[in-house]
Amino acid sequence: MKRNKFKKAYLGIREGIRIENSFKVHLTAAALAIVISALLRLNSTEWCLVLLVIGLVLVAEMFNTGIELLVRLHTREYHKLAEKLLNISAGAVLISSIVATLIGLIIFGCKIIALYKDL
Repeated sequence: MKRNKFKKAYLGIREGIRIENSFKVHLTAAALAIVISALLRLNSTEWCLVLLVIGLVLVAEMFNTGIELLVRLHTREYHKLAEKLLNISAGAVLISSIVATLIGLIIFGCKIIALYKDL
């Protein structure tokens, strides 16, 4: 039974990647952040923070995609509440992306500055 749940979860992730271009952008940014993290030799705490915010953004994007699909399932016509719901869920993705970017700038910026000071 559990195996089936993991399969469905995997299929959900795959579907999110397939139908949502923003998810592809976030995955590309995540891969870049992981490569930069490896190159800058982050410590375990820094790695945890980077991975945590990557997960935060990807989860927010998945929820946003799910909400978009749910609204489309309910109606294709304009509805003020549907618009608010979509805007709020998109706002959650934006907030998580901003937080992830700021944390990345702090961690990577400090590491890059330290590298230049050592030269």
